[in-house]
Amino acid sequence: MLKRLTLVCLALLVSACATGTRITEFHDRSLAYGWLDITDLDANRLHAINIYQFRPHTAEPYYPARVIKFKEGFLYYSMALVNGSHKTESASGQRCLGFICSNTIYEYSFGKQGDEVGSVVIKSPGVYSLGSYKLTKVKTGFFEQGKFDVVPARGAPSKREQLEEILKNVEGEPVVAARVRHELARLK
Repeated sequence: MLKRLTLVCLALLVSACATGTRITEFHDRSLAYGWLDITDLDANRLHAINIYQFRPHTAEPYYPARVIKFKEGFLYYSMALVNGSHKTESASGQRCLGFICSNTIYEYSFGKQGDEVGSVVIKSPGVYSLGSYKLTKVKTGFFEQGKFDVVPARGAPSKREQLEEILKNVEGEPVVAARVRHELARLK
């Protein structure tokens, strides 16, 4: 009986981790990318960034982004976005010293709608920039929850540098790689 219960629990755990739609065809998808500087925050390593589709409404509006440490900040991108209005929704990270990280997860929510920070409207499949920003602490009262502000980043890598780094990581997807190369040629 215990063995059967263990197998059922294991099956539920595995199925819970496998939620979401796996995307393998990118002809009708877009790549969107951005860069964040978090040097002023409690977290010093980002491990997750989510992009939210707020128009049109869908059953699966969240798109996880790949996060790469790049030029004193973090480059992030998703190559699975469909046509519509999208916004960088949240970033989460930890305070790390080398490879040892704290068990505290810091969550930075950008909000789902409202301002133009980290947002893009995709009208046709292509390559879109979500912008380069610096997250800074906002002074609060002693007993208040910590807050942050988002400002345009100074000294951020250029769009060309960001796309060249992304290209190194998307070579396995010919459709996406071709779009990135086309965008790089357009930036010349």
